[in-house]
Amino acid sequence: MKNNVIRFDHFLTYTNAANIDDYLEEYTRQGFIPHEETVRHDPGLRNGFIGFGPEYIEFCWVEDEALFAAAGAEEKLLRTTPRPFGLGMVADDVQAVHDSWVARGYSVPEVWSKAPRDASFDSPPMWGFQDIPNELLPGAACFVLTYHTRRIDEVKQIKLSPNTSYAISGVTFVTAEPEARATCWRNLLAPGEQVHHSGTGFHVWIGPHQARWITSEAYQISYGLNWLPFAYPIGELGLLHLLASDLRVAKTMLEQAGRRTFPVSVKGEEELLIAPDARDGFSFIIRQQPIEVWLQERMARTGEKLKLGQD
Repeated sequence: MKNNVIRFDHFLTYTNAANIDDYLEEYTRQGFIPHEETVRHDPGLRNGFIGFGPEYIEFCWVEDEALFAAAGAEEKLLRTTPRPFGLGMVADDVQAVHDSWVARGYSVPEVWSKAPRDASFDSPPMWGFQDIPNELLPGAACFVLTYHTRRIDEVKQIKLSPNTSYAISGVTFVTAEPEARATCWRNLLAPGEQVHHSGTGFHVWIGPHQARWITSEAYQISYGLNWLPFAYPIGELGLLHLLASDLRVAKTMLEQAGRRTFPVSVKGEEELLIAPDARDGFSFIIRQQPIEVWLQERMARTGEKLKLGQD
């Protein structure tokens, strides 16, 4: 049975690292788990991935300079000064998502599909995509996808990474218009949810993830990080929220690998801020939570089939 709950699936950035394989190895030394394979996309990219349970982050890396010459100015700037820019959401039936949005009065492009750049000419498509116009979800380049190679009844194994991180729990966007942004995203993605106001911004639940919007001033006060506006309207993704079973283990592994971390108090609880690496722009904040608690809450909210994996 198809479960068409829309949920955040992966977050994209460019990396200007010298080599994608070496860069993934750096994340491995920090205690994260890379995907075994990289994937080729246009224009001239070979992308790498770091997994967080059901979700992942994607590093867009230029393998072929001649092909990348056809990229737009936006992509070239993102490569030069990397920052998270993209958010892929997943649904079991992307065409049903399209039809639902059209029925609700939204104007969205047609669904399209593709295979990897280096696939044979007769390979079936691996993904189906619904691109989302920026005016509907301002602040990031967003799309919904369906993985054609996944079985709907597939049980996904969730493993603790060596640094004990295991999932992405949410995302913080930085904008001058937090309430308008939260309302806009809620209206399209989660019309049955409420927009909540807190002292530092606005948030809404989108599937199993909490999306939050704050101002640049609140971002600096809360996390001690300066916010630099981007030249294009897709650069508002400020912070990924991670879950881990043991903050002390995470802190030790990250710092031993040379990653800068800082303790941050959030609602009276200590969390761990991971400062961004300039080669990809991702900032993370980790909250400690038993994986068993998260697993039950996640399945209750989404209907996914998940189980704890064994090492």
